[in-house]
Amino acid sequence: MPETSQERYVQVLIDQPLPELDRLFHYRVPDGWDVPLGQQVWVPFNRKLIAGWVWALDDRPPENVSTVQFLAAVDRHVRVPDDVRQLVDWMAHRYQCTRTEALHPCLPPGPRQRPSRWVMLQGTMTTEERASWGGIDPDAAAIIARLSRAAHRQMRLTTLLQPDRQAQTAAIERLIRAGWVKLEWQLPRERPPIEHKTGQREQTPSPWPPLTAEQARICEHLATASGPVLLHGVTGSGKTEVYLHSAREVLARGQRVLYLVPEIGLTPQAGARWTERFADYSVLLLHSGLKDRERHGAWHRIASGQVDVVIGARSALLAPIDRLGLIVVDEEHEPSYIQDQDPKYDAREVALFRAHQQGALVIMGSATPSLEAYWQAGMGRLQLLTMRERVTGAALPPVTMVDMRAELAAGRRGVLSQQLREAIDQRLQRGEQSLLYLNRRGFSTFVLCRECGEVLTCPHCAVSLVYHRAAQVLRCHYCQHRQAVPKQCPHCHSEAIRYFGTGTQRIETELLQHFPSARVLRMDRDTADSHGVEQVLNQFARREGDILVGTQMIAKGLDFPAVTLVGVLAADLSLHVPEFRAAERTMQLLTQVAGRAGRSKQPGEVIMQTYCPEHYCLQAVENHDYVGFYRREISIRQHLGYPPFSYLARVLFTGLVEAEVAMAAETWAERLRDQAKSIGPLEVWGPAVDGIAKLEDRHRRVLTVRWQGIDAEPLRAALQATNQAYRRLRGRPAAVTVSVAIDSAAEPRVYPPLDKAFQS
Repeated sequence: MPETSQERYVQVLIDQPLPELDRLFHYRVPDGWDVPLGQQVWVPFNRKLIAGWVWALDDRPPENVSTVQFLAAVDRHVRVPDDVRQLVDWMAHRYQCTRTEALHPCLPPGPRQRPSRWVMLQGTMTTEERASWGGIDPDAAAIIARLSRAAHRQMRLTTLLQPDRQAQTAAIERLIRAGWVKLEWQLPRERPPIEHKTGQREQTPSPWPPLTAEQARICEHLATASGPVLLHGVTGSGKTEVYLHSAREVLARGQRVLYLVPEIGLTPQAGARWTERFADYSVLLLHSGLKDRERHGAWHRIASGQVDVVIGARSALLAPIDRLGLIVVDEEHEPSYIQDQDPKYDAREVALFRAHQQGALVIMGSATPSLEAYWQAGMGRLQLLTMRERVTGAALPPVTMVDMRAELAAGRRGVLSQQLREAIDQRLQRGEQSLLYLNRRGFSTFVLCRECGEVLTCPHCAVSLVYHRAAQVLRCHYCQHRQAVPKQCPHCHSEAIRYFGTGTQRIETELLQHFPSARVLRMDRDTADSHGVEQVLNQFARREGDILVGTQMIAKGLDFPAVTLVGVLAADLSLHVPEFRAAERTMQLLTQVAGRAGRSKQPGEVIMQTYCPEHYCLQAVENHDYVGFYRREISIRQHLGYPPFSYLARVLFTGLVEAEVAMAAETWAERLRDQAKSIGPLEVWGPAVDGIAKLEDRHRRVLTVRWQGIDAEPLRAALQATNQAYRRLRGRPAAVTVSVAIDSAAEPRVYPPLDKAFQS
């Protein structure tokens, strides 16, 4: 071991997601150790050995601290790159979470290898020489003998303490004091990461089809774009081909590409297409649906620079991809790009930040951009490029609204209107495919006793149980509780149990009744769990199904040339929920699902069943008029003061005791209102019972906070100050969890200077 040199210190981020520990702790680096920034280390903390990461380097100890403990061990297997550490700092501030919470999604999954204590002989003297030294006792001599016979003259402490732990411990302590043995923490020997197979085959790249004039124009703009781009293209306009051509230019420069899709179910089709086009490059799928072993191997391949193209859902954005040249956020309007658990990040914002770090181009594409993104483009913060034509030259499919009130008046009470049944029959006769959309799975959406009016609800959540006829069970779609279908009402013991509402299973059954020879496939969360998304999609793509019934899993990103009919069974299902984005989300979803029709040379048709065909949202869908919808909706938002003309924060309180949850929410509301008196236009609404009052036995209250300033920094400061004051409050209900989510999609993007990222 080299002689003692100048002492070195590191600042370590402790692996504990507690707000009170969200700071850096100083540790001394043992002489001769090389500990780079971002390295995972093991440190003594609160009488335990705990994992952490080196976040900063120091050449002097902190002031007013007499003793600084040593690092225990260094895990060379995991290192957080500089840009990811800066990303973590930025996310923790922007999304009101701890740095540890922001860091965890950026790390490879799976259990970490914990260090263990080892006893090893000092020097090179033989056992006989050591035994001849005076003062050695039989217990110590036995330990030296065992160590001499061991591999590398060392043994794990727990092994060496057998069979008499007390006597052996005392003997080892005497040997350490005498300098004959030493005690060190060691990690298990590193094993190479597991190779993740992506399904890529050795093949020649598939040919590149010629671009249309519109696609070529867009590609020329992208080649010289100096900032993030919003690509607004109608369904079937060939946006994916534009992404592929842009990626080819980036890969030719030796840079890497990240392609994001909103749902895991879209990754197989995307992966196949990109792999065929870029067979000479390494293309890898990365998402949370992979097994931990696969994700672990994928993470290490990316970190070591072995991957050229990463395709995945939201979480792929946090992988340690170096030399990024292009980030594509496909279907950028999808709410699934926003994580609903800490860290509650918006992948679109994170994509822009990562592009800022590495000088990459961001393309956010959609046929129905989010209102905030379109508004940002109008403000000049995004460059807007528009594609108005389908690649095939065909017109967008005509959309017909079927007024279900008229169906009822005519005595037709079935789920399928007469017009939709006739259209399906025509496709079956012509050998074409149909796609039917209903965003409710199960057979019946609730079960009711007609004697006492009681609805059967989940014992753990404040929601009704859904009847699944195939399995003959009632199921909660939130906590996955299952129970048998009762023969009697559990409340009044009546046998008048009836099933109400319609889900995809009921639609499947009714289709088989109307069209007994049709091959009906169903794609929802139930079939995805049992058969796999890829299997159902492949069956339909191979023309092994005539009709595909599904939830929103089938509404986006899928391309089936033989689909000439799309039917929406309840177009207004999501239109009347208590959410200010309800009209926007409905318009986006219906436009996307309508875009699955007529994507080849065969003309398509869309039939939507509704009880309010006069609604401006549905009229915009019928007329393929996104811009008209945007103008009307943005004026409503401005009049009401909703985003993008304000910032909203949602503070959620959950706990097992309802009274404690209510008290915590009231305390927060009171302190936030005190903050509002000094900082300006801040409004506090609530607290109120959440839309779902209880989930997984935890009661829920919510506060909504609106801030109408230029940026959201004063709102973040108010929330952080309130949270800190609340944690210091004596007598607060400690078992209540508080979670903050800020809607800041319209905020001007001001990033920290890259050279100041790690100043603490």
